[in-house]
Amino acid sequence: MALDTEGTEELHTEIAILRKKGAGHVEVLYNEGARCTARAVAHVQAKRRELMGTGPYTVLTMIPEGVEYDLETMSHDQGAPDRAAGNIRALAVVAQQGILATLTRLYLSYYPKLDNVLITQDEQAARAWLAERAEVRP
Repeated sequence: MALDTEGTEELHTEIAILRKKGAGHVEVLYNEGARCTARAVAHVQAKRRELMGTGPYTVLTMIPEGVEYDLETMSHDQGAPDRAAGNIRALAVVAQQGILATLTRLYLSYYPKLDNVLITQDEQAARAWLAERAEVRP
């Protein structure tokens, strides 16, 4: 784990960078051109759990153009441990490609969902939406 100049904790995986922004927020930044296989996505999820520990916290996931998403990844419920533990307060996904936004919506409709999910192409809207949910305590 590395610290950047602002004291943000950071982990790197094959397909993404994870940045812990305080105790209650993490950003998952997928690399341009990343190939999201079930194994690679599971590794990102494991690293997020390692970085954040138990929740609740908010998650901002950034998926740039050029990311490839293997359809076999849809057959794995990557979020089951988080739902069971109540770790994630809110999830915002910023997907720059329409097809990835559609696949994300499909994936989240297939498995039991988190209560607070936003999928958008607007990063600022996603950050504002997450900030509102971070202020609400269970």
